Amino acid sequence: MESNIPFFELDPNELAILATLITVALEETLTSEQLNVLGNFLAALGALLLTVAAQEEALRVKKEKENKEKTPEDDVQKQIKDLQEQIHQISNNHLLIGK
Repeated sequence: MESNIPFFELDPNELAILATLITVALEETLTSEQLNVLGNFLAALGALLLTVAAQEEALRVKKEKENKEKTPEDDVQKQIKDLQEQIHQISNNHLLIGK
């Protein structure tokens, strides 16, 4: 999924500078207890985001691998089955129309 959020267009140095500026601004306005809570929350959020991204990637790779393992014979067998189903449907339609 593509995003139009400029944040995702920043280069690594810009991201580091932005993180530093936000940290300094928060450090000047929050107590140490609040900083601890916020820091732990952001760490948990980051860990969950990484878990989701890793699982999405693992599932994508698994699906690609399964698709590569299919042989041309598998595709032919599927096409034959699809054609047989179409023939069956056409036959049923003709029987219904003929009645």
